[in-house]
Amino acid sequence: MVDTTMATLGSLAKLTCACCGNETVDRGGYCGHCQMPFDMSRAVNERGTPPRFVSILGRSGAGKTIYLGFLIDMLTKGTQNLRGLPHGSFSLATQQETVYALENRRFPEKTASESDSWQWVHCEVSHVKKPKRFVDIMTPDFAGEAIEQEIEYENTYPLIHSVVSRSEALLILFDSNSARDNGRDEDFFAMKLMSYIAKIQGKSNGRRWRKLRVPVAIVLTKADSCPEAMDNPTEFVAANLPGLVQACERSFAQYDFFAAGVVGSSAIAVDGYGRRMHLPLHTEVRGIMEPLEWIMKRV
Repeated sequence: MVDTTMATLGSLAKLTCACCGNETVDRGGYCGHCQMPFDMSRAVNERGTPPRFVSILGRSGAGKTIYLGFLIDMLTKGTQNLRGLPHGSFSLATQQETVYALENRRFPEKTASESDSWQWVHCEVSHVKKPKRFVDIMTPDFAGEAIEQEIEYENTYPLIHSVVSRSEALLILFDSNSARDNGRDEDFFAMKLMSYIAKIQGKSNGRRWRKLRVPVAIVLTKADSCPEAMDNPTEFVAANLPGLVQACERSFAQYDFFAAGVVGSSAIAVDGYGRRMHLPLHTEVRGIMEPLEWIMKRV
């Protein structure tokens, strides 16, 4: 029995995980180290060019699921400059669930903290003028609480560490309403997150004392209800998140600020127990593609 099992394993192809780099036997399913689906690594290997990660991070409540869902939705439809090709049904789940939820006047369910429940997305993105030059939006829909724990205690979530270290560009989301109404707390988190990214990226790229070249797009989400952020993201961040600005200036050579929103109007409903629920009445997508277009010019 043992000999038969060993012979079977020996006949299976080896696969290098596109996220953590571990080589393992390709038996389908997920990488045992970082939990990336083998389908994603297989798609990259078959393409013949190395993965070029663009990952998305943000605090709990920043709107990562909605932003990621609409970003993939717009890429699959194609824009004036960018085209996206999702790989695998799992890559469409976040898109489908986000669009369906808002069409039915509700927000998507909160992402659970357990890493084995995070939905992965892999979307190859190319520019219409350079169709053979890809970047990969290749990221789980991280839970914000997990990101907060990881930046406080490094390697609490090895998957977050692996994705950040492999990223060639990052989209960092901040809730514009929280920044306006609770700026100091949001600013402290922003400084910790940028310090964490700089540390991990510095180790990966061997740049300890020079500014990192990785492009970082700072996106102010929910700006449909925060017009000052939508009107001028740079001034808004300078006024409300000064620590974030200093962290970017100190560690990163390429960064810029953007604003995005997807809810055109909303209402507050109160149930029989007095609990308040925020209901989206219709969608009006703004500012979703601009951060990625900025990144595509720099990677």
